Order: sequence, then C-alpha cells, then structure tokens
Amino acid sequence: MRAWFRREIQTSPSQLVRTFTDEGLFIGNDVSGLGENAASMAKPVLAGEIQALIHQFEDDGYVVSQPGGHLVPWEALYEILEHPGYRPSVPLLLLPPVGSYIPALESRGALTDRAFSVAVAGWRDGDGRPIAVVKLTGALLHDGRDVWLLSRPVWQLVRSIATFQMRNESQRSENEHRRAWAAIRSLAIAANARLDDFLRRTVILTPSRLQIGLEKNEIGGTKVIEVIPSFAGAPEAWLRTFDAHHQVPDRYDIPTPGGIVQILVTPEVKTVLQQIKRLPGRRVAGSRAEAFIMNPFATLGEDAGRVIDPDQFERAREEAGLLFERFTAHVQRDATGYPLVVGLLIERAGAHGPTSSELYSFRDDEELAAFIRLVRMRLAEGMQLCAWHGYDFELLGDTPSQLDILEKALSERRKPRVLIHYADIYDLTRYAERIEQIGTDKPYYSPFIAKKNNDEEWIPDNIIPVIAWTPDEASEPVAVPLTDERIEQVKAKVAEAKAAGHGEIRIAGFDKPFPVKDAEAILSAIENVRDAVEKGTFDPGSKATDNTAPGVRPTLVIRANIQNIDYEETRRDILTALPAEPKLPRALNSEVTLRDHQRSGVAWLQHLFAMSPHHCRGAVLADDMGLGKTLQLLTLIAAAFEETPDLDPALVVAPVSLLENWKEELERFFLPGSLPLLTAYGETLSRLRVPRTSIDEQLRKEGLIKFLKPGWRGSAKIVLTTYETLRDLEFTFAAEKWSIMVCDEAQKIKNPAALVTRAAKKQNVRFKIACTGTPVENTLTDLWCLFDFVQPGLLGALNDFGHRYRKPIEAETDEEKARVEELRAKIRPQILRRTKEDVAKDLPKKIVVESCRKLPISAHQRMLYSQAIELFKRRNDPSMAVPFKNHLGLLHYLRLICTDPRRYGLDEFRPEPLREYRARAPKLDWLLRTLEDIRRRGEKAIIFCEFRTIQRLLRHYIEEALGYSPDIINGDTVTSASHGANRQKRIKAFQAQPGFGAIILSPLAVGFGLNIQAANHVIHYTRTWNPAKEDQATDRAYRIGQNKDVYVYYPVVHADDFTTFDVKLDRLLEYKRELARDMLNGAGDVTPRDFDFDDMVPEGAGETLERPVTLDDVLRMRPDYFECYIAVLWQRKGFRTVYRTPESHDDGVDVVAIGPRGELIQCKSSTVDGTALGWEAIKDVVTGEAAYRLRHPGVEFRKVCVTNQFFNETARRHAALNDVELYDQRRLAELIERYPVTLMDIERQLFPNWEYIAA
Repeated sequence: MRAWFRREIQTSPSQLVRTFTDEGLFIGNDVSGLGENAASMAKPVLAGEIQALIHQFEDDGYVVSQPGGHLVPWEALYEILEHPGYRPSVPLLLLPPVGSYIPALESRGALTDRAFSVAVAGWRDGDGRPIAVVKLTGALLHDGRDVWLLSRPVWQLVRSIATFQMRNESQRSENEHRRAWAAIRSLAIAANARLDDFLRRTVILTPSRLQIGLEKNEIGGTKVIEVIPSFAGAPEAWLRTFDAHHQVPDRYDIPTPGGIVQILVTPEVKTVLQQIKRLPGRRVAGSRAEAFIMNPFATLGEDAGRVIDPDQFERAREEAGLLFERFTAHVQRDATGYPLVVGLLIERAGAHGPTSSELYSFRDDEELAAFIRLVRMRLAEGMQLCAWHGYDFELLGDTPSQLDILEKALSERRKPRVLIHYADIYDLTRYAERIEQIGTDKPYYSPFIAKKNNDEEWIPDNIIPVIAWTPDEASEPVAVPLTDERIEQVKAKVAEAKAAGHGEIRIAGFDKPFPVKDAEAILSAIENVRDAVEKGTFDPGSKATDNTAPGVRPTLVIRANIQNIDYEETRRDILTALPAEPKLPRALNSEVTLRDHQRSGVAWLQHLFAMSPHHCRGAVLADDMGLGKTLQLLTLIAAAFEETPDLDPALVVAPVSLLENWKEELERFFLPGSLPLLTAYGETLSRLRVPRTSIDEQLRKEGLIKFLKPGWRGSAKIVLTTYETLRDLEFTFAAEKWSIMVCDEAQKIKNPAALVTRAAKKQNVRFKIACTGTPVENTLTDLWCLFDFVQPGLLGALNDFGHRYRKPIEAETDEEKARVEELRAKIRPQILRRTKEDVAKDLPKKIVVESCRKLPISAHQRMLYSQAIELFKRRNDPSMAVPFKNHLGLLHYLRLICTDPRRYGLDEFRPEPLREYRARAPKLDWLLRTLEDIRRRGEKAIIFCEFRTIQRLLRHYIEEALGYSPDIINGDTVTSASHGANRQKRIKAFQAQPGFGAIILSPLAVGFGLNIQAANHVIHYTRTWNPAKEDQATDRAYRIGQNKDVYVYYPVVHADDFTTFDVKLDRLLEYKRELARDMLNGAGDVTPRDFDFDDMVPEGAGETLERPVTLDDVLRMRPDYFECYIAVLWQRKGFRTVYRTPESHDDGVDVVAIGPRGELIQCKSSTVDGTALGWEAIKDVVTGEAAYRLRHPGVEFRKVCVTNQFFNETARRHAALNDVELYDQRRLAELIERYPVTLMDIERQLFPNWEYIAA
C-alpha cells in the first residue's frame, strides 16, 4: 500500500504521468502547474496503452483537455469504474483502492436558522472505528499512511454537503433548508453515513418523481385499472393519507413510529396528483382504461412527462400484466418477387423496449384474410387494442399501412403460377450428351479412387462436430468445426447467458448472435452422438430426410468412364500448329501489357478453342502459381466474345474465396461493361431462386426443389459461381449452353466420385478448361479426372488407366517407363505447364534461408521428447496412464514440442515470461530475432502457422518483444465480399500500411486467392504435410507484381544425436518437392507411414520402438488392429495393392489383397484362447465375392478366412465346399515367424492420415 504513494518525480516531455487534483484524475506530461500536492502523487504510466485509453475516454466524453494533459473529472471517473467495457483497462490508471470509510455528519442550528449547516464531523472505517483524516483531495482520502478512493455514494454525499455550505443568501430560508436537507439525507442513507440525533429525527422528503403502480381487475367483462401513486421512500401511510385529503396540499405531515415525516410537494408533482384525484376511486375502465395504459401522459397532463418516468410506468404495466404486442407485416419473397411466406413480426413491449419478438406465419390465405378484416373493424370502432389468438395488439399510427402490405401480398398469393415444369426437367435433349438418364446416382467402384475419411471406422477420436448455418449474404451453408476447446467455450457462454437472463450468445465464426436454446440443443446432440459412439451404436449414414422427399432425390446421371469407356469426345491430331501471336481483345485496358508467357498462353488457348468442338473439347492450364492464369483466361473469353458477339455465355467455377478475386481482375484489366458479369452466389443467388410453390407438384414430391427462375442469366456474358452452387443447382446449370467453362483451382474436381466433380462433367459446354497449378497432387487419378472433364475418353476408362500407368518415380520396368512417355505424349497437346523459373525471368530472386534449418534443440525440449518416447514404449502396460494410444498421437505431440514446448495436455496458451519462454523455445527466439532484423529493413513478413493456439501465442510474444500486434487470418475469418472485415480487405490494409509489418496466416485458409506482394519475407513457422500447398502459400508473396527478393524461411529444430520431428518432416517435404519437379509425380502428402521412429529416438532412450509383433500380441488384439495386422501381413507376402474395407457396408470382406491374383479376406479375432469358430466367416466371404468381382473386373479372387484362434469342424467342411482357404492360429504362427510385422506397421495401416488423432 505504501508503495502507491511516491515522492515527486521528474518527467521528460515524452513521458506520461497520472496524478490527482480536487477536480479529478489528471494524465499528462506536465504537472508543474497543478500544485505541490498533485506533484507528490504523480506516477509514470505506460504511454502507448494510456494514450489509446485516453482516446477512448475522449470518444465517450469522459475527459477534459487541459494544459499539459487531460483531466478526468471525479464523477466521470466513477462512471468509467462502473462501465463493464473499461474494466480490463482500469489497472492502467494506477488508482488507489476503494476505501470503506464513511463520514459522520452533524448539524448546527435549526432548519429555521439562516446559519443552519450540515458538516462532516469525522470519519469511521468499515468496522465503525473512528479514524484520523489528514486531508481530502477531491475523492481521495489521506489517512496519514495510505491514500484511499472514496466509494461513489460517499463522494456524492461529500460533494453535496460542500455545495450546500457554499449556498448564497437567497437560499438561506426554511423551505430551501428543508429541500436541501431532504436531498442530502437521501445521499447520506445511500452512503450509510452516521447522523447526529437532530439529523436522524428530521425526515423530510421532496419527491420530484412519482412512481405509478397499476392493478388490473375485470368487472362484468370490463377491464378496470387502479392507479396507485407513490415515490421513493414513501412512508407506509402515504396512500391512506393521500386518499383522505380532498385536495392536494403543498405539504403532508405523516405520523410514523419514528416521528413525523414531512413531504414537500413540488408544483409539478402536485399537478399530477390532482389529476389522479379526479379519477373516481383512482380507477379507469373500458376504452378510457385502454387510453390510459397506452398513454398516461395524455390523461394526467403535460407535467406528467416531467414527473413520471416512462420506463418505470412500463415496468408497472409489465408487473400488472398489461404488456401489449405490436405487429409489423413480414413478407418473405423469392427471387422472382413472389410472396413466399406472409406473416407478422410480433414484438412485446417492455420497460426497456421490446422484451421479445417472434415471427408468426399465417397458415393459409384464409387466416390472413380473417386477420386483416378483424383489425380493420377495430380501427373503424376507434379502439386502440385488438385481441387476436392470445395477443393484444396495439393499434398504432402505421397499422393501416401494415394492413395494406398484407393485403397486397394476399392479392399476389391468390394468383397461381408454376415456373418449373416436370416435362422440361425430364427432357434429356436439354442437357449434354454425356447425361445418360435422370435417376439415382450410383457409387463408383475403383481401386484408384481415394477412399473418403467417412469410409473409415467411427471411433470417438474421429468425430469432429460442426455447426452449419447459412449467413445472410450466402446461399450455401457454412460449417464451423466445434473442437473440444470451442465446445467448452460454448458451454461457458451458455451458462453465463442463462445466469444473466440473456437469450443469445456470440460464437466465433458466426456473423450474428446465436440463440441460447439452439446452442443447448446442439451441445445435447453432440453428447448423444459421442455416447452412441462409445456404445458402438452410432450410424454415420443415418440422416434426417427432407420432408418433401422421403426417398433419394433424382439426379442427372453421367456416363462415368470408370470400368469402361462409356462416353468419348474424339480429339483430332491437328492441335500442334500454334499461331505465333494471340488475338488480343479491344476491351483490354490500354495500360495492360501481357508478358511473353501470357501472350503465348493466350495464343495456345485460342488455337484449341478454334478447334472446338469438333477436333478438341478442352485444355488443362497448369501454370505455376503467380503467373497470371486468370488474366490469360479472361483475355481468351473477351476475345471470343468480340469475334462472335452472339456466343453462348462463359461459366467460371471457383472456390468461394476466389469469387472476389475474379471480379477484381475483370474490373482491373478490362474496360467497364465489356464483359457483363453475374455472380451466382450469396444475395444475388437468393433473389434468383424459384419458390417451392412455383415448382411442379410432381417435382416437389421427388424432392427436386432447387432451381433458378427462367431467364436467370439475364444479359451476363460471364457467370461466376462456386463448385457447391454448381452441385446444388445441377438441373439449372446443366440445362444452359456454355461456350467456355473454366474450373479454377481444378484440384476441387480431382476425385471422380465427388459430387462436385460429377456436377462439372454434367455441363453442356463447347470448350472446357481445368485451371490448376498442381495437376497431380497425390496419384495419377488426379490427372485422369482432369482429362475426363476436358477431353472424355482420351485416357480411357479409369480402371484401365490405373493399371496401365505409373508415376515416373514408381515406374520400374522398361515397359512401365515407356508407358510413362506414352502418357506424356497423349496429354501434351492439351496441357500447358510453365514454372516461374522457366518464364518469369524478370521476377526477383526467391532465396531459401538455410541458416534457420539447424536451430539447436533446448534442454527443455529434449526432456519433453525423452519423456514422451518413454511413455509411448509403455502404452500397452495396463498400469500406466499413457496419453498416446498410438503412434499418430505421439507424432503430433513431438511436432508440437518442436514448436511450442510444453507438457502434454497443457493445450491452452497462457503467457509466460518472455525471457524464460525464449530459452525453452528456440524457434520463437529465432523468429523474434528475425522479425527485428526485418523491421530494421522496413520490410514485411508473412508468418504461416496452422494452429490457432500458436497463432495467439505468436501475436502475444511479438507484441511484447516488438511492440507490434500482427493481424491473424485463419479459417474463422470471413471470406464474404460484402462483409466489412473480410480477409481480402484486411490483407489490403496490411499491404497499404507503410514500413514494417507482419501478419499471421493459416496456410489452409489462404492457400489460394490472396496476393500479398507487399511482403517479401515468408516464414513457415509450422509446416504443412504437402510441399505443393506450402509452395502455394509462399507464392502469395512470390508472384508477378513482386519487386523485391523474396526470402523463405523453414525454421527447423535440430539435435546432433537424433533426428527430430522437425528435421524428419523437413527432409520428407524436400524429397517430395524434388519429386514434384516432374509434373506427373505430383507432390502427395507426407503421411504417418513416412516416419521411421527408430531414428527419432534421443540417444540413451533405450530399446527400439519397432519391436516385432508376437503371437501373444496377436491373441490380445482388438478386431480393428487384427484386421490391419492381416493387411500388413499380406503386403509382406507380396501383394502389391492391399486395403482394409470400411467397417459398415463391407459386403462380408475385411481385407482386399491384389497382386498376381486377388484374395478376399474375412478376419475373425477373439481374446478367449482356444475358441473354435463356426462357419459365419465362410458365409460372409462367399456372399461378398460377387460385389468385389464387380468392383475389380478382370481380377480372379480367392477366398480366405483368418482367425487368431481355431475353426470347428463345421467351418472346415463349409470352407472345403466353397473353396475357402482357412488360416487358424497354427498357420498364423508360421506367418508371424516368417514375415515380421511391428505394432508401428499396424498403426500406420490403421491410422493412414493425420486426421486420425487418437491421443
């Protein structure tokens, strides 16, 4: 406490101090003119933070400018202390604590004396003990040792007494003394002050405001309202005394057990009380009662506006049950303007405005018409209320206009119309030739189609709940994942809201408040799903069906080209004669100059387009990121329209985050109005939708309800939309004829089975362009799918293609290598791939800074590393509580140790002393040093980090070390162009700020669609699993428009005696990056299978982690581990393709192995040693054989059943009859000995991707 009081200090002009005067809190750099007392209390404050706070005070009107600084008056200071928004900032003001001291008051003379006074005779502490007060400085009390801030009631009392003591002669009369003492007394009571005997017995009330109470009764069906006037502090006998007088006197003397209470009646209060006196028995009834409760001021006179608090009267109405509703017409129109839903927005008025609101939709037109008739009748009768369906509606001045809106909507609804007809939709001539039928789309079976994660088994750790909702400006729902951390946050917010009586909460990622009842329902649903998973009863395939279509909706079914060539568009071999120069459109802005590679790209595209549709149907533009693919494509489209003005419109499909970029590029490079654009997304799309009532009834029964109105394209020459919109509105888009279709970021359509891929292939297009910087990401199936879009049939059926071709890195025999070259030759005429190194010679250098790749591991990291390895070794020990259930959990933790070293489970970021954390985290220490160097250069940096917790950690420590707070843009950042804080606008603000800057980005959220050439330092603080995605992130800065050398940093924590996770991942990414130089290799993800733990164990950590599995281990395996063990075992036996089938819908087969021949394997495990199994396994594999022959045409399958126990005689007999080979415990033991398999091998099979975190 003593430390708060300081001697006078000297300040520099740039230093800020705070001190106190009789007038209030002073903050400034010059206290010399404030007196010795103020100087003695001066104390330095944090200039930057205080200046920002002062700006806020100025905006809210809390400060007064003075020479040398700013004054916060005492009353304003108390308001700040009570303002919840300023609570976190109050410590910056370095205020003394609030004391519990109260004053003792004494009087001198009688109220009739002109010299009557009230003074503070002394002070007492919170326990009532007298204390010595040295002095008061405004609201500060000095007790000789410490300084205390008076409570607000005590300060107001002290100030009131001081004002009374300074009154002038005209105010020294008995009546004035009585009124003044009445005011001081109320403040003394609030401050719990001690009064001398005279003051305690002298009770005078001067009510300036009346409180109106109401009681509702009903007599003979007539509403009667009793009016009860009162005021604050009114004695018990007040109402009885009021009723006993026929007139209202200037003063009431009311006897009470404590003496006489005098009530002085002001003229305004007297006028209102007289009006109440005129009401018979203080009651109003019938229409007069309606009028009074609607507007009491009209009944009680104009003084009532000054005497009666409207909020208090509203509360009284509410307490008496006299709340009424107000209605506003609510008409929801579809894209064509048809009134789809007509209803009322009903608000219930309370003391502080509407207490609740709800939407009521009329059930039908008859109910709507009846409501309109009733309200019109009540208006004609001159009534102010209208009772309807349990509501009491106020009839206000705008009620007639609201009825007009409802009547207009009713008239429009009574005009029937159908916009979408069944015969039109089912007319196949409207669609592309590739459309085979309208019916049920069937799944595609091919070993070359990557399995989706939802085909994997459902275990609790795989479940990521999401909330999906549709923002106001969007037409597609947005999904926000609910991590465990966010679920806990939602629970806490719900509890806080319920405790405070609030109906809504804010959830990160949502533009608007979220209803508490909906949040509770979601939390309950999540718990139910998790409970079902734990019990093994969860079915991920069970979904609530649309009540308009209980079955599967019909869809456009395409010829798929999976098992056979079902659809082919022939290509002629005349595509190689390219023109030397492109035909540039006149609409291109005169200041725009295409670079050489862009000119040749446009010429190539124009040549192929000229060959369409008879000789060529499309192209793959696979230029490196940042080479201007969008400009080349827009140039092609603009030139095509200038050459053929009546050309069918062009369709551009892109991820939602790129829509704004396409629009900006068009506006930037081309003359206004030259290419009319329609963005079929968000509000525009909502206006174009066809209402259900305008859709043929048969279509509605089949669940086909998503259409755009006829003529929806208008005069647009380019339609811009998203992949999801193309999928959801397939019948609308597929019925249009398009001249050119561009699929931007075409890796979105690399999976043949995906619905967005099928939707793209359903379009009726003359010339199709797949635009992607990574034509092969994982497998050659990516390439096949792109060409099946642009030139169907060129690469054959998928199954034949998959068997015939290998990536260059996988080609082993001369024949396989020859086929690689055959594939290159086939695709060469229709694919264009240029890299920056090849064509962008004028780009500055891209410099990879190698020095940060060997950051020495800290002792703390080494300790955490060793502890984690030791725990993992003992994960099968039932006596140990090991947090890592499998190797994937360990890998994730080792990854975090390298970046954010903390003990396992301490996931939430809590700030630590900077010096200590830098010593433990070499990567952060390096980052801060590097940013300091970048700041000295006056340059900007991008910091890529995918973990939200670490993003917050980085911002905190960067701000603490450099005094700069970087912005964070991740998956929570709004992408909508109409939102004021969308990511494009925030990026522009970052680029526009002069000098040094840093921004933290998630590589997953900004992998494409953002250009950030203002930054020339790219720091990959955490690494992605795919080098192509990492390079995409780097190319946000390293692209056309960059005029500085770009420095790329891959900080890696290194150890001399073992391979850290960072080092291993860095090597794997560089290996895959090098492979990807050949486009056909692609750059697949680094997977858990790529990590070998034995070289990641610190020296002295003991035995290897890769111990071979024994028979004893196999006997104790749970079923999923046993199936994966068999899959690995069959790989060891030489089968080239082995995969585990999904847990549900597996058709009786657990493992499929394909090599020179195929084997279908059913696995049965038991932990009861010696169990003899029956023939259920044989039955399963026999019945499933036909399904897998269909999925793998041309493969001859043998049937196999494997168990870790034994088969009984019945099983052996049925196996012999059905040609099923059996492996029991004895044969399995031979395989265990012959083909060593480690538990790591099994877990790599069980958890093939990073999403399967089971730790």
